[in-house]
Amino acid sequence: MKKLLLIGTLAAISGLVHATTINAPSTLIGSDALSGENAYSWGISIPLASGQTITSAEVDFTSVTLSAANGSGTGYLYTDLLKSTATGVTTKTDNDAPGDYWATSGLTYTSLGSQFFKSVGTTLSFSYVFTTSQLAALNSYLSAGTFNIGIDPDCHYTVGGLCFTYTTSTPHNNNVPDATATACLLMLGLGGLEIFRRQLVAAKARA
Repeated sequence: MKKLLLIGTLAAISGLVHATTINAPSTLIGSDALSGENAYSWGISIPLASGQTITSAEVDFTSVTLSAANGSGTGYLYTDLLKSTATGVTTKTDNDAPGDYWATSGLTYTSLGSQFFKSVGTTLSFSYVFTTSQLAALNSYLSAGTFNIGIDPDCHYTVGGLCFTYTTSTPHNNNVPDATATACLLMLGLGGLEIFRRQLVAAKARA
């Protein structure tokens, strides 16, 4: 009985948090998808309810391969959050200039990080899990309903996969309890059931 109650509680609480994954447009995926001559921004729209915020987020790159390099034989791949209302994929020309294009683009930006590829043929998979300050920036940029992920490749890259995953808080209003309140109610209810069970067992023992 106790095991069933515990399983039910865990299932109910886990159901309160739902992660949403958005896959990148096909133009950012595939053989030589990222060219060093360009910088790219991927506009993402997320309709948040009043009082709702993004509570966790990450950007995941899968099987990214340095397919061509300049004289150094190495490459960097920069990733940023951009305050922009552009949607879809926007391409800017930077002529393979060294450094992060988006840092000098004039847009408000927050760096997520960079990856170093030591030689042509190097393949990396990596994730940027947002810090508290990066989440604050993301929610600020999303006040207009859209933000962008900026990508600046120094040299050329083949990309196996790219996605953005996030979770949101429950809006605070009179009709929908938040996750903490719901979990507390569940625990109180299950506690009451356990007390009732013990009383029933004691009554049978006395009979």
